Amino acid sequence: NLKRLCDEVFGEANFVAEFIWKKKQGGGNDSRYIVGEHEEIICYSKNLSHVNFFLDKNHELDDALYPFTDEKGEYGLVTLDKSSIRFSESLVFEIKSPDGVSHMPRVIKGKQSCWRWGRDKVLKDYEQLVFKNNNVYTKYYRPEGVIPKSLLIDSRFGRTETGKDDLKKLFGNMDFSYPKPVSLISHFISITTHENDIILDFFAGSATTAQAVIQLNATDRGKRKFVLVQIPESCDEKSEAFKAGYQNIADIGKQRVRLAGEAIKKESEVTAPDLDIGFRVLKIDSSNMKEVFYTPDAVSQDLLSDQVNNIREGRTSEDLLFQVLLDWGVDLALPIAQEKIAGKTVYFVDGNALAACFEEGVSEEFVKLLAKREPLRAVFRDAGFASDSVKINVEQIFKLISPATEIKTI
Repeated sequence: NLKRLCDEVFGEANFVAEFIWKKKQGGGNDSRYIVGEHEEIICYSKNLSHVNFFLDKNHELDDALYPFTDEKGEYGLVTLDKSSIRFSESLVFEIKSPDGVSHMPRVIKGKQSCWRWGRDKVLKDYEQLVFKNNNVYTKYYRPEGVIPKSLLIDSRFGRTETGKDDLKKLFGNMDFSYPKPVSLISHFISITTHENDIILDFFAGSATTAQAVIQLNATDRGKRKFVLVQIPESCDEKSEAFKAGYQNIADIGKQRVRLAGEAIKKESEVTAPDLDIGFRVLKIDSSNMKEVFYTPDAVSQDLLSDQVNNIREGRTSEDLLFQVLLDWGVDLALPIAQEKIAGKTVYFVDGNALAACFEEGVSEEFVKLLAKREPLRAVFRDAGFASDSVKINVEQIFKLISPATEIKTI
């Protein structure tokens, strides 16, 4: 059913692979027929022609395959002649070693073999040939990694119990249903993303993805970011999480990001001293503006008093700031600084990209001081000006002092 859904959403042509993850080791004595030791993980792309998987650099290679070393690194040898490839007379010819010894393809198990290289390649890459024990070899070097494999059965990918242990290291004995191992999620992130990519987890659960991203950044000095989405699903009142004070799953996820970030940063003080473990929590809510602000045709005379202040009661300056960021399409992850100017709180986003003041009693003197900072954008609260004359003069003040500034009132 999951594959049918993905076919419909992404298109059958964008199916990439199905991974088999070994989720448990041993046990299963209470199974009626067969012990279920694995789960399927389905991989789709948005556009298969743009797919680019990276090498699995953590795959364990057999050291015995690379017994030799030269200036390029560790390597092994493979014979130039093979009986397992398609035979061709053109691939049967004499090769002389530097000391003049003649070599021909061997007869292997009664079958005539042939060279893997043609005459032109032998001449071109002659220096790469190794003549040893009356045979001709080519070198193969230990790779930085291998092409990702579909069978995830090694212990390095973790098991279901590993996911539980990951949580217990942070929360103690608190249990959580079916958490995925950090190592498993980290594997998928490492083979599919660049160091500056954004990873989205639309069913965040206990926030395993966030921990995996932070851990991977600490390992390779990446700057990946994560976006987690999780509805505030209530915790079972009988669960350890509820008893520990967590009302819903989203609360668990937020605390895990805090605890995991602090733990990883402490472990990586030397190798990744500038590791960023900060994050913001945003919740979907109704608009900060009263309904009549967006539906003027529905305003009756008895509702005109609502226009004196068009902001809903109980909304903070931070609420208004993030609405402005969304309206203007500004990145919600940009740094935000808070300063006092003439006694008023001003929010500066990404330096001078945006300056916002939502306090009341905004005077011309304050506007002049803010204009001297020359922000690219400036935002005020419509009902925040000390008088109508100040509201009228704001644009003129900025035109004189900071003409490039874009003005907005809400």
